[in-house]
Amino acid sequence: MRAFMEPVNGNSSVFFQFKPNIVKKTGEPVYLTDVIEIFCPQGVKESIDDMIVVPADQNKDHVITAIEVIRLISEKAGISDIRVIGDGKALIEYKEPQSSKVIVGLLKAVLTALLLMIGSALAIMYFHADVNMHQVHSTLHYIITGEKSARPLLISIPYSIGIGIGIAVFFDVFSIRRKRHRPGPLELEVYTYEKEFYSYRKDEEEKEEG
Repeated sequence: MRAFMEPVNGNSSVFFQFKPNIVKKTGEPVYLTDVIEIFCPQGVKESIDDMIVVPADQNKDHVITAIEVIRLISEKAGISDIRVIGDGKALIEYKEPQSSKVIVGLLKAVLTALLLMIGSALAIMYFHADVNMHQVHSTLHYIITGEKSARPLLISIPYSIGIGIGIAVFFDVFSIRRKRHRPGPLELEVYTYEKEFYSYRKDEEEKEEG
């Protein structure tokens, strides 16, 4: 690690990268160490520990850029060789305490789940009506039992259960212990959505501030 700390033009090198998903409570100041991970000499680290980048009275989401961080560190520690690793900007989000919003969030989750379940059920029923699945089940029931039935429950019930199990297997619901090592399709979709949403928010906030 010493090679990274050799002086460059009389100054030590400083490397930093922005932390992901920077969230602060309303009314709290944002310190530089809340925003970045930094690799630098101990003296530089101590000099920027108490550096505030956003004051406590700022409650609006704010985009901080690598240029701002470089300027702050350079002015405070007198370092000229400062390098950013990764993304060149980060979004600081402010959120109210969640205690008063727990019930509202729970209700939204329940309503969303109900809407998804109803929509999925209707989509499956419409598909079955289009392909005349009832006739297929009646035919299968006749082949297996030798009896004709207008309600082939012997086929319909296992088929319905199989649909649910198939969806659960596809989304890797049963692999609870392995989720940390191998995320399922749903986790990957959520992760991709959050990354794109976060990137969009940064761009939009930067436009408004510009």
